[in-house]
Amino acid sequence: MSIHRVMRLSLASLRIVPFLVIATIHLSCQSKQEDPPKPPPPAATTSLGEPGILELPEGSPILDHLQTERVALRPIRVTLKAQAGKILTNENRLAHLSARVPGRIVAVYADFGARVREGDRLLLLDSPAFGEAQLEYRKARNLLSVAEKAFERAQALLDRGAIGAGEQQRREADYENARADLHEAEEKLHLLGMTEREIRRLAAKTLPHAEVAKVFLRAPFRGEVIDRKATIGEVVDPNKVLFTMADLSIVWVRADFPEQQAGRLKAGLTVEVRVSAYPNTAFRGVITYVGAVIDPATRTIMARAEVSNLDGRLRPEMFAEVLLVTDEQPLLTVPRMAVQQMGNRQVAFVVQGPRRFEPHEVTFAQTATEYVQVITGLAAGDEVVTQGSYALKSELLREQMPTGGPL
Repeated sequence: MSIHRVMRLSLASLRIVPFLVIATIHLSCQSKQEDPPKPPPPAATTSLGEPGILELPEGSPILDHLQTERVALRPIRVTLKAQAGKILTNENRLAHLSARVPGRIVAVYADFGARVREGDRLLLLDSPAFGEAQLEYRKARNLLSVAEKAFERAQALLDRGAIGAGEQQRREADYENARADLHEAEEKLHLLGMTEREIRRLAAKTLPHAEVAKVFLRAPFRGEVIDRKATIGEVVDPNKVLFTMADLSIVWVRADFPEQQAGRLKAGLTVEVRVSAYPNTAFRGVITYVGAVIDPATRTIMARAEVSNLDGRLRPEMFAEVLLVTDEQPLLTVPRMAVQQMGNRQVAFVVQGPRRFEPHEVTFAQTATEYVQVITGLAAGDEVVTQGSYALKSELLREQMPTGGPL
């Protein structure tokens, strides 16, 4: 073959190669365009915001430990929580004590915080006015004695005909008037705080010098001195409060409940009281009064309870957490252990099949038993998981966790 023919063949091959490359590229692009798009991978999570079913695989160990119970009407005591609570002094056992007559304090027997019994002396007052009242009593007593003897003589003389009936009647009137004067003087001493024993002592023929001017201020009941404003040598009058006493063996608890709960409040219901000083102790009491009006500022109704406080741990002005237990009534309920917290939602798992469970968001009210009142989210007859609900919650959260893939 001549050299000229070889060169012509080489040039022809060079012209064909570019066409082959272009054709190959065209066919490759056409093939890619004709391939169908691949579908996205199916989602494997279940969201609480959308209806979804949690299905456990066959043989899951969780199934062996599940227990269920029906949502149903049951007699339940609902627990109501007060918006605010405070310990108060029992005002039926609270006393602000003052001297009943003006005078000067000469002795103080009870100090701030002292525990006293009924009738114990709190202070001694030197009072001329009180002395005058006692002297009037002694005078009235003597006049009665004289009038009584005169009446007896007049009765004897009348029987013998020595005097007329008019004279006898005049002596009788004097006697009755003397009795009335003595009774008045005695009642005045009682009003000034003297006891029967102290008044009888005034019947003695002689008394120690100036003793009649001494008057004691006494405790009206058993309790504790919670305030004292008495100083020896001070001149006081009946307008000044010298002692404040309280019996703290029973205290009041004021609780403010929302007005929507007013229909459930009534006297006789039990309350449970807790204070921050003793967080692990529940003090029990009974509602004795429910307010007649709603507070217009807070839209609450006041309830007052009496709580035993023999050990003195509850002190007036303490803030308190108050729970009230209502009477039994039929309510739609579910076991407390069936409700699980998921974020800011409460969830119960409703049985939909042997291995299928549907999470329902529920709202409920606290009660005083192992059951809670269902407000929304469940209906009577629903079968919910009780024991094992926490395991279902964990499984649902595990499925909801995002899974990473290859980049």
